Amino acid sequence: MKIKHTLIALLLLAALGGAYYFVQKQPVPEQVSAIPREDLFTFKPEDVQELTLNVSGQPTATFRRLPPDSAAAKPAPQGESAPQPEAQWEIVEPAGMAADSYQIQSFVDEFASFKANPLADDPASTQTPVWAEFALDQPVRSIKMKLKDGKTVSLDVGKDNPSGYAKYARRNETGPVLLLDSADNKSLLEKSLFDLRDKRIMPMEINSATRLDLRFNFGGSGPGAEEIARARSLGLPVRPDRLSFIRDSSGNWRLTEPTRRSDVGGATYLATIIAGGQMHSVIEEKAGNLAQYGLERPQLRVEVHAPSGKSELLVGKMVKEGDQEYFYAMTSLRPHVFTILRTVYDQLNQDLEYYRNRYLFDFETSNARSVELTGPAAAKDSSSGPLRFDRRGENWVKFATMPGTKEKPMKDAQVENFLNGVHAIRISTFTSDEANRYAAFGLDKPWLSVKVTFGENNVQETLLFSRMGDKFYAARQGELAVYELSTSEPASMEDRIKELTAQ
Repeated sequence: MKIKHTLIALLLLAALGGAYYFVQKQPVPEQVSAIPREDLFTFKPEDVQELTLNVSGQPTATFRRLPPDSAAAKPAPQGESAPQPEAQWEIVEPAGMAADSYQIQSFVDEFASFKANPLADDPASTQTPVWAEFALDQPVRSIKMKLKDGKTVSLDVGKDNPSGYAKYARRNETGPVLLLDSADNKSLLEKSLFDLRDKRIMPMEINSATRLDLRFNFGGSGPGAEEIARARSLGLPVRPDRLSFIRDSSGNWRLTEPTRRSDVGGATYLATIIAGGQMHSVIEEKAGNLAQYGLERPQLRVEVHAPSGKSELLVGKMVKEGDQEYFYAMTSLRPHVFTILRTVYDQLNQDLEYYRNRYLFDFETSNARSVELTGPAAAKDSSSGPLRFDRRGENWVKFATMPGTKEKPMKDAQVENFLNGVHAIRISTFTSDEANRYAAFGLDKPWLSVKVTFGENNVQETLLFSRMGDKFYAARQGELAVYELSTSEPASMEDRIKELTAQ
């Protein structure tokens, strides 16, 4: 029995020894980090004067650096806030295509960081390689650069290496064969003509514009008066056939037609989208049959008015690519048909309510000078006078509104807290913009009236509030609009008044 066990142990030991010997004799897979790396290019980015990009299945593209004093040099097409490149570029080929100087210069600047792994230990990759073995006899991508000193540098890219982490390449059509790491050289291996062209949906300087118009229902199929009235009664958003905006002296945009209190943020963001919106893809370089794209009778038309004239952006039918939705579009400034993202379309296609100010008050607590409250909510009985509070320097006092009464200093932040509270009230629904509708909503006899005087010019704004059943309405005195507020606001308002009047 002992001999048997000994034999088994010896056999196991021999097997383990053989496995160890086999493993030790196997070649260790070469690690990417162990392969010597070198700079792919030795020239400086500013030396590149011309760049030609040839990608299989795409038209050849040639980009040329413009002289600094060239009349053709224009600001980078990235909108007002983007950094502007020192160099300006043009697309020589294909003809009639605008360049994105910022993207081209950024691409050229990356050349200094690209690395390559020469396959110096592989005899097939040095001296006179068989290019077909690396798909370099018919490269999938070629880049040729003309330098300032007149020299030309070229790079051809072939197929993936067996491990799939890199591509074979060659410089100036000579060995050795190079390995380009696909992750480290991503832009070199993937940049296309589309990436380097001007992709703005409205290629103009928005700073020069003075008016923006959004036109809807171009086919004349807009909602009628009854449909609009019903939508309002249901609290649904309403969009007229046209929305107009103008730029004010501070550079912000405001809604001017229809005449409503404007949300400056929403209107200014519209201008930002028009200036910075990007094409998703180009469908046709020269538009042919517009009807097939829904551009003969577009869903919406954006008109940008400037001293130099009017420019237009048309948005047509929706098209799906998998689960993604895009819209056909074109501009009067260029001949091609392109697509835009659903997010860009949605921003251009907003309802009137999106551009309306949803805050009742315009004052800021810091510039308020006086606040006055009247109505049943502000007084315990009809003989009580209005509640009025005036700012005296940094402090507030309760103004003496009745004979025999005196001013009383207010507690710290007592008035500020009230003003902050009412200033934060937001509109839930834009109920009516028709004339003479106050009585229909109980605003001819308001439950509460709040008048605030503010600013160096003592501007006044008065808000009227009414309660009708479970509804709570408000209006700015002297304006047509009636607003519906949250049903929780009456209780909140009563609490604010109680805190304001607490001794």
